[in-house]
Amino acid sequence: MVKTMASVSAVIKNLRPFEGRAYVALIGLALLMNLQEAGPEELITALIAGVLFVWYAFSINNCFDVDTDSLNPLKARKNPVASGELTLREGLGLSALLAMAGTGLAFTLNREAFAVYAVMTTLATIYSAPPRLKARPVVDVLSHGLFFGGLPFLYGALVDGSLSQTEIWLAAAITFYSFALELRNHLEDYESDLKAGLRTTPVVIGKGKSEALVDIFSLIAIGIVLYTLTPPMAVVSSLVVARRGLGIKPKTAHRAFDAAMVVALLLAGGSS
Repeated sequence: MVKTMASVSAVIKNLRPFEGRAYVALIGLALLMNLQEAGPEELITALIAGVLFVWYAFSINNCFDVDTDSLNPLKARKNPVASGELTLREGLGLSALLAMAGTGLAFTLNREAFAVYAVMTTLATIYSAPPRLKARPVVDVLSHGLFFGGLPFLYGALVDGSLSQTEIWLAAAITFYSFALELRNHLEDYESDLKAGLRTTPVVIGKGKSEALVDIFSLIAIGIVLYTLTPPMAVVSSLVVARRGLGIKPKTAHRAFDAAMVVALLLAGGSS
């Protein structure tokens, strides 16, 4: 009984539902923007498939992050494959089930939404598994910005089979913000990635330039969202650069960026 409970706990940990809530929310926001255009069955199916995709992306990442996560005690505790709570075979099996279930549900939607779902699932796979894009400079950031940024939003937005101009702008903004988030994640793993010999973008270009890019991508993303509300508001995003002159710590600034992006997205989504 204890072993069974431990296995269930390990499976849930492998899905990392708490960490994936923001990505599920992105899909949910896009679906909410299409409440009038899509039926309840399509919306519910799209949401479930979206949740399965997010779980799959984290699960497959855990399977292929064992080498680096085992070098970082904090990461190892969050990765049941690295900690030995799940075997690699069990982790891969769980990932395969999630991918098949999600793809099967997405297939029942319109072809545009399914095509985007297929692309983002493929990117999430090769990001973690060979050729392991996350260990290749530049493409690590670009691929993450797509499969955990703009594409999930576009997938949800396409539940009605079409895209509005606002949805396209928001997808672009979310992509840029995901670039920033990926750089932030790599910066947190900088030491363990360095020890593991991974050539992530921060390892190649250095911490200073990577932190500057986080600010730039955040500025662009927030600016685009504010522009969808009213063009003059885009200027407000320039306040992002103020944190360097004021000596604000990066983590504090990042929380402010996140809050500003969330508020801007909710305002933009609600006004569409």
